[in-house]
Amino acid sequence: MIVIFDLDNTLVDSSIDFAALRRALLDLWETAGPLPAPREDLVRLAIPEIVARLTAAAPALAPAAWALVERFEVEGLRDARPVPDAARVLATLAARGVRIAVLTNNSRAAARAALDAGGLAPYVTVLVGREDVPALKPDPAGVRQIVARLGPGTPYVVGDSWIDAAAAAAAGVRFVGVGRRRADVEARGIRPWAWISRLEDLLTVDLRA
Repeated sequence: MIVIFDLDNTLVDSSIDFAALRRALLDLWETAGPLPAPREDLVRLAIPEIVARLTAAAPALAPAAWALVERFEVEGLRDARPVPDAARVLATLAARGVRIAVLTNNSRAAARAALDAGGLAPYVTVLVGREDVPALKPDPAGVRQIVARLGPGTPYVVGDSWIDAAAAAAAGVRFVGVGRRRADVEARGIRPWAWISRLEDLLTVDLRA
């Protein structure tokens, strides 16, 4: 069995200000000319989608766009702490023979630092960051890569946002949502395989079903 976890607000309480990052990216985009759609529509996109569209429209802005992403990422993960019971959940799953992976749109170095600081790294067999995949979540590339690397076994994706759910759905993998964003996921036409309120509740889910 394989469980692929998201990082931010799934395993660690990230304080990355994603809303402010979106606004900053759109501000940067506007330096190259008018936005191609209303700001209120563009701000609903996932950050990788904004970056992809921005850099396609203005390739010269790519370094500045990624520099913004990295700055917000470093600031938001600097004091990140594991969510309650994260270490116990991972340790219990590992003891049950589950192969654990982490798939994040953050850089691998930032994710590794957060996992190390929280004592979670020893339980993670595979860590895939943004530099490891051709396309970021909600694209399924990272999910598919992890499944291929870890071999046979029923895979599950555990995450808190619609981009995790979309990546799982596109890869044909079961999605277990955690937290308060179920309505946002289902509003995008994605039906979770299961939903839990807290990470510790994952231990009560029959992942063999």
